[in-house]
Amino acid sequence: MRVVALANQKGGCGKTTTATNLASTLAQLEKKVLLIDCDPQGHATLACGFHERDFTLSTYDLFLTSDILVEDAFVEVGPGFHLVPAGIELSGVEMTLAREKEKEMRLRNNLRRSALPYDYILIDCPPSVSLLTFNALLACGEVIIPVDPSGYSLQAVRKMRETLSILREKKGHDVVPHILMSNFDTRPRFVRKIMEELEELYASELLDSVVHHTVKIKEAAGLGISVAKLDPESRASYDFRQLARELLEQEVSLEVVALDHWSALLHGPAVSQSGVRFEADFSRARTVRITGSFCDWSSKGLPLNKREDGMWECHLDLERGQHEYRFIVDGSWLPDPHNSRTVANEFGGANSLVVVT
Repeated sequence: MRVVALANQKGGCGKTTTATNLASTLAQLEKKVLLIDCDPQGHATLACGFHERDFTLSTYDLFLTSDILVEDAFVEVGPGFHLVPAGIELSGVEMTLAREKEKEMRLRNNLRRSALPYDYILIDCPPSVSLLTFNALLACGEVIIPVDPSGYSLQAVRKMRETLSILREKKGHDVVPHILMSNFDTRPRFVRKIMEELEELYASELLDSVVHHTVKIKEAAGLGISVAKLDPESRASYDFRQLARELLEQEVSLEVVALDHWSALLHGPAVSQSGVRFEADFSRARTVRITGSFCDWSSKGLPLNKREDGMWECHLDLERGQHEYRFIVDGSWLPDPHNSRTVANEFGGANSLVVVT
């Protein structure tokens, strides 16, 4: 699973346009996609055809309500494409969390607790370096920085790279940047000059794909649909297909490069001849227990032990076959945030799955 934020403190550079159309295109390519609208303006929500009257739970609840998870808050945009919508109430998150500890980790912690059967999670950020943006960047492993052909685009890229450096120094969190030329009409000379400067300064980070200027994108956004649905043969549809395919082609190399980094975060169940070791990161929990099909879904569950590094673990001797399970964290039943294998349960959520061979 790849978690990708779309961020740039400069407005009007195509963050929401890229987020919504890239999500739709990836879904058409049979990838399971979640789009999280993290902008109080809710433009990604509107671009997907939803208004505030159409939903009751939103990104606001992911930040401020501990028992609301992604699977509770999403709406279905289309086959394989889910959206966690946003409304104006999201603007109150920063003030509400002003005195809270680890307030910049709220979104990341929620994603870890949620059942996430997705190939891609895209997070549309507000046009500012705010608490919402920091939450998105700390929850992701990659960031797409859309830049438009203006005199401020190079400065905006520099500012975003400075933000990523701060996250690396202060939080020890590395984010892989991808720079995307968005809304580019390549005919004017000054636009070609900006393209040349981007290629010279950020060759290793600059995506090959270019989203060209076309009115079709605005027409689609106004109708609350993707440009591929409005006109699948348009230049814009082609551009987003190219962008999606470029990201897909990166998957093999990214898996190798990110292996050591993510292995420290994604623990999950480990099956061996001696049994199954369950390991989970609930560092702030008081008690963690595990229950599942192997113990008839006992409400008491089986205890996990907390290690010195804050991780919880236990070893179980399980029979061959498939076993569904959940953690009981301070009384709350949660899927394993480090295990992408899930099955739907009768309550409309998902149970984690481990297979013993």
